[in-house]
Amino acid sequence: MLSPKIQLFNVVFQISTDLGYQTIDYAPVSSPGLTYPFVHVGESNSTDVINNKGIITGRISQTIHVWGYANDRALFSGMMDQLETSLRKLTRLKNYYIKLEELQSNEIYDNTTNDNLLHGIIQVEYKLT
Repeated sequence: MLSPKIQLFNVVFQISTDLGYQTIDYAPVSSPGLTYPFVHVGESNSTDVINNKGIITGRISQTIHVWGYANDRALFSGMMDQLETSLRKLTRLKNYYIKLEELQSNEIYDNTTNDNLLHGIIQVEYKLT
């Protein structure tokens, strides 16, 4: 059985793909064929509590990065909104029930390339129930 953390990662990756977004699981330095906008399913965290019957409870979180052109803010904002809406509805992983505890998002300008970009960061945390 996969850990709750990887199950969440897989579900978030699938949500992004199902929404039709170019989705990656690594931070590309320079990846041929990768164009803006895209979604990077990034960092995962967990805090496990194992009770005396071996049942895992606790919290799991996932960070999702969205990258897009600053001159197409409507597309970028739509992507952020669709991802956030889908993450709010998530209640089940393959082997665990989860409850949304917190969803934070931030949109910042990125000038680290020659392109004018927006970088969206979604941090979502669930409680294992």
